[in-house]
Amino acid sequence: MNTKTATTLKAETEGDYAALKDDIAMLRGDLKNVMADMQGLAKVKAQAGVEKGKEFADKASGQFKETRADVESEIRKNPLAAVGIAFGAGLILAMMRGK
Repeated sequence: MNTKTATTLKAETEGDYAALKDDIAMLRGDLKNVMADMQGLAKVKAQAGVEKGKEFADKASGQFKETRADVESEIRKNPLAAVGIAFGAGLILAMMRGK
């Protein structure tokens, strides 16, 4: 059997404690690095989302302007039909709201 003295056990325990403190300090540093990386990644993804949103808004705006021009053109070609359609739509909406 191997018998260790109290002094030897205390020295080993202190050595283990010091190693454990060093490991915890390294883990804290690694965790800070991971958090910084995640923050950077989130910023990049958010910027990409903003850019994609701007592209979508620009595309939708262009389509809206094109459709608006088409509608205005049709109204100018046939104004009486446009007035009739608007009146009919208003009448239907009024009936739906009034129940």
